[in-house]
Amino acid sequence: MGPLIAIVGRPNVGKSSLFNKLIGEDIALIADYPGLTRDRNYSGCKIDNSNYILVDTGGITNSSSKFDQLILAETQKAISDADGLIFLVDSSSSINQLDFKINDILRKSGKNYVLVINKSETKESKNNISDFYSLGVKNSFEISAKNGLGMRNFKTSFHKIFPSNFRANDRQNDFFQIGILGKPNAGKSTYFNSILKDSRSIVSSTPGTTRDAISELITFKGNHIKITDTAGLRKKSKISDLVEKYSVNAAIKAMKISEGIIYMIDGKESISDQDLHLIALTISSGKPLVIGINKSETLDKYKKTNVRKDLNRKLSFANDLQVKYISAKKNLGTSSLILSLIKLIKKSKEKLNPKTVNKVFLEAHENNPPPMKGRFRPKIKFIKILDTQPPTFVLHGNKIDFLSKQYLKYLENSVRKSLQLKGIPIKLVLKIAENPYKTRKNKLTKRQLNKRKRIRGR
Repeated sequence: MGPLIAIVGRPNVGKSSLFNKLIGEDIALIADYPGLTRDRNYSGCKIDNSNYILVDTGGITNSSSKFDQLILAETQKAISDADGLIFLVDSSSSINQLDFKINDILRKSGKNYVLVINKSETKESKNNISDFYSLGVKNSFEISAKNGLGMRNFKTSFHKIFPSNFRANDRQNDFFQIGILGKPNAGKSTYFNSILKDSRSIVSSTPGTTRDAISELITFKGNHIKITDTAGLRKKSKISDLVEKYSVNAAIKAMKISEGIIYMIDGKESISDQDLHLIALTISSGKPLVIGINKSETLDKYKKTNVRKDLNRKLSFANDLQVKYISAKKNLGTSSLILSLIKLIKKSKEKLNPKTVNKVFLEAHENNPPPMKGRFRPKIKFIKILDTQPPTFVLHGNKIDFLSKQYLKYLENSVRKSLQLKGIPIKLVLKIAENPYKTRKNKLTKRQLNKRKRIRGR
């Protein structure tokens, strides 16, 4: 994938803005709040026709609070793992002691690093920029990550400062994209860390600890995976904090770009309407889905049975989903959960045989014909495969717009069972056969007109 380059600096200097600018996507959260980024965020990118892996880190502070110390530990890990470092400073304010401290940390690391002076477009920066050169960093650049000022020069010099043997035409998307969703404090970050076997996401009993959508590229049981831990999603009415709104948007975006979703439920709590809403949202997006009931080590056999009954009753609209009991904390069933999802993703990517698909649909249609609608019975003539992710089928026929939701659900279940698509959403599109002569006016011949006159004259 390329050399690992970490972006390091004080809080709110624009690290996430630079991260997004370099990778060309709005992955990291951006707002005018110090400490918005807490965890390390990884993403592959192409710079000057070479591949790199960029790491967005949390801001380094002098605070001794528990969270700030956890953020510092994450940043120190990123510095230790990195092949090169970008030291980002904010020229809209004067240099301070923390900048000198960070510079010493990077210098003592022995890693190759570059000084990037951000927000150089502001009026205040004219009086402050020269002070940052006193840090004595060999390579320095003045940029504006927000407006793109100086970015072309920085990108052109990137390969010289951080050489990469991985060219941009190398395969870099040959992996499964998996997202982890759920309500706050369901154990998503604990599960994420258990798969990575590293404390990548900060874990706390406080709901809402994870803010950003944190991704990691790994090889798991021979499968190349990009796994993403997201912020917990609460009801819209309960979201008042602007930062949480950014986090929710990032989580929804992570769901959209993922190929499969692990939905985490706290086994100690009952299934809520918010859980059902998020599961329905995932199904409607067409993503393969598996449900993990976490903290199962605290449940006895009776409670597990009740949880499953409750889930089956409330998920009657999607009774084919795979449900597994896991314990992210004790690493029980975690591998089975993700491997089940990978199997579903692989199955959803398989090309279906049009002949087999038509046979399955038409057999289901003949075995249980739809009810009459007036004088006509809806009839399916043939099926066309429109897409594979999710499997999308176009139904061609007569009067098929009169097919009820119950009948379409019957067709969906029959096809899913026959084609072994359990756990994979299916989309049905109705294509109505229109009468080609509907708009054409009937013209009578001369003989027909004369006959009509004779009949009317009687």
